Amino acid sequence: MTVTAPDVSVWWDPAAVTAAALDVLRLTDVDVDADRVGGHVATAGQAVNQGLDRDPVDAFTTQTAPVQLVDALVQVVVELYRRKDSPPTSVDGMLAGAWRPQSIDPLAGVRALIAPFRTRRGIG
Repeated sequence: MTVTAPDVSVWWDPAAVTAAALDVLRLTDVDVDADRVGGHVATAGQAVNQGLDRDPVDAFTTQTAPVQLVDALVQVVVELYRRKDSPPTSVDGMLAGAWRPQSIDPLAGVRALIAPFRTRRGIG
């Protein structure tokens, strides 16, 4: 049996996602970390695509992408940026309240947002 690879097309506007992530982080486009934030957009987008596990025939475009997915993408970009400040293994990590699942899995906080848009739910 042949299984089609998941859709990995770019359905987001990198500039708009970067601007939204900078807004969440309260940074400007001339901030020293603006390029770093923008650099996470492609990685976050492909992570969301893998989490979506959509068939290529169900691909989105920048015009058809649901608002929830764009919001999820912005949240993942922010989490990838914040990793620089919160390594998953530290003395603080031993405290129950200091552990953040997003520091290990950046999709942990957005799975509920992207789940309704998955199209393939097979068992491997």
